[in-house]
Amino acid sequence: MKKLLVFTISIFISYSTYAQPELGECDQEVEEIAASQLPKALKNWKAKNYREAERYLKKAVSLDPEYADALYLLGDFYIKKRQIDKAEPLWVKLLEVCPNYKAEVKYFVGVILMENGKRPEAIAMFESFLSDPERDRGYDKEVKSALKEAQLMDELLSNPVAFNPTVVQRISTQEDEYLASISPDQQKMFFTRKTKKVNRMDGPAAKVRMVEEFCMAERNGTSGEFEIGAAMPPPFNTSFNEGGPSISADNSEIYFTVCQDLKGYINCDVFFSERDGYGGWTTPKSVGDHINNRDSWESQPTVSANGDVLFFTSNREGGLGGLDLYYCTREVGEDWSAPKNVGPPVNTRKNEKTPFLHSDSKTLYFSSDGLEGMGAFDIYYAKASNDSVWDEPMNIGYPINTKEDDLGLFVSLDGQTGYFASTKYRAQGGWDVFEFSLPEKARPEEVSLITGTLVDEYDEPIKDATVEVKNLKTKEITKVRVDEETGTYARVVSAKPAQDVIITVKKKGAAFSSKYVSSKELKGSQVVDAPLVVATLEIGKEYKLNDINFESNSYDLDIAAESVIDEFIIFLKDNPELKADIQGHTDNVGNPSANQTLSHNRSKTVYDYVLSHGIDASRVSFHGYGETRPIAPNNTEEGRAKNRRTVFVITSK
Repeated sequence: MKKLLVFTISIFISYSTYAQPELGECDQEVEEIAASQLPKALKNWKAKNYREAERYLKKAVSLDPEYADALYLLGDFYIKKRQIDKAEPLWVKLLEVCPNYKAEVKYFVGVILMENGKRPEAIAMFESFLSDPERDRGYDKEVKSALKEAQLMDELLSNPVAFNPTVVQRISTQEDEYLASISPDQQKMFFTRKTKKVNRMDGPAAKVRMVEEFCMAERNGTSGEFEIGAAMPPPFNTSFNEGGPSISADNSEIYFTVCQDLKGYINCDVFFSERDGYGGWTTPKSVGDHINNRDSWESQPTVSANGDVLFFTSNREGGLGGLDLYYCTREVGEDWSAPKNVGPPVNTRKNEKTPFLHSDSKTLYFSSDGLEGMGAFDIYYAKASNDSVWDEPMNIGYPINTKEDDLGLFVSLDGQTGYFASTKYRAQGGWDVFEFSLPEKARPEEVSLITGTLVDEYDEPIKDATVEVKNLKTKEITKVRVDEETGTYARVVSAKPAQDVIITVKKKGAAFSSKYVSSKELKGSQVVDAPLVVATLEIGKEYKLNDINFESNSYDLDIAAESVIDEFIIFLKDNPELKADIQGHTDNVGNPSANQTLSHNRSKTVYDYVLSHGIDASRVSFHGYGETRPIAPNNTEEGRAKNRRTVFVITSK
């Protein structure tokens, strides 16, 4: 509201600084000696003898404290001098004496009341102004905005959300920790730590200096808590002032801000680094001159979990306000598109910054001082109705938002926990990272992260394959990037409404390989591990059809099995020269003869299903081998599980 107060004052003094305003109307009797001071005051005002004008107006008010014209003129005089503390009681008194003296006074007093925490009275003033037929309608837009802000603040303060922030232990130390973010798989937290360091290269007389280090902490697999963390190794923390990172779901790309001194001008740009084949990171480089401008500030990147959208903050020319949010999309060839302004209703005439795109890619959290709220920067969230259109932003609520600046929110994959850095919630002060339970209304869509590594039959990463994720309800197919160095892939999928997916590897000369993931599995786990073996296609070699599981003593196909076979049929159609033998195998539990019959029936069921979906009988055959061809010892459950399998063997290619 302080910003609104300053803005309101600027409206009232937008004309010639000390131009004499028009008086309002008030039916009142005034003491004659008091009334005699007004012409003297106006004469001096007109002559620009403002000190004398003030003296006569003050005398008039002292002689008759309810003299409306004197109250108004003296209040207006103080507003033009930006002495609000002197103007306030005069105009408050004026409205007590003459409520309809002048509509504009109601606007100003309404802002003052808001600043003093008297929201109901302020709302009444704004509404009274807007209903006054004699008002200057040129103020309507500003008053409506002030009324909306007052009503929202009243609603926020009257309906506080649950908020009990707790410090993230170990990461938060006696040093300052801020500019934090969490990886989509929730296993790594990145942050900046400000600490004292000595440069040993400066010799024995080296001075201790404060250094900002780009750090990373991993989650302890046993306790579930983050470790204390340490500075990122080279190529990070070498010569740049860097931080504010965001990492893709497969942990293969990290985007962050780099600030450099360009001959006295600190310019910030968005940089990125990629995983190399040795578990390290490549030298950071700019995302491109078409995104980073030399004469503007690009910072605070947030990349979608699937690595296909990049948001950032910029003060470049052509925006809607001082700082705006922009986004780029991944194009063919792995390049980023030209930046586009997110536009209204997210961006305003003022400032938006610290964006965080949740892993659902549909919920954007950010801070703004241009939307109605508690004052200063508030945290908001907006939902995407499609890829580039955002619904009206919603204030996350009080007391998460306060009259002070509230910035830098990021949210866990499950949407339950919010994180932020602050100096307000620890007795010893300083910047620390905190977590809290995110209000229900502010939570993103339910999602799960499917991640895995493509390896060959020798457990070496596959680097030149494509992964497709198919939604089995909508039949929508999404191609997923596979990291060229590590063979890893990751994809965030919706967990609500419940929908099954199947993951299939596409690679020329490779055997069919897939993984079925049920909706139950997606809802039951934030992160689903789905590694895949991609073997070279060879005649006579056995390849398992994953996720074809039969009930005990049954050979009926379930949904998972049918989904896998459907993809196998596509594989056969894409490779018309192939011929395959479908084989069924069991463990050694039970009667050998019964196991032989069961494996025969199961392989025939798969065979019949393949034929019924368009594959010619000349290309496929089937056999059941019972327990006669184990691939693992039958004396453990793990071994027996490997022996219970449905496979295909290439007979011709």
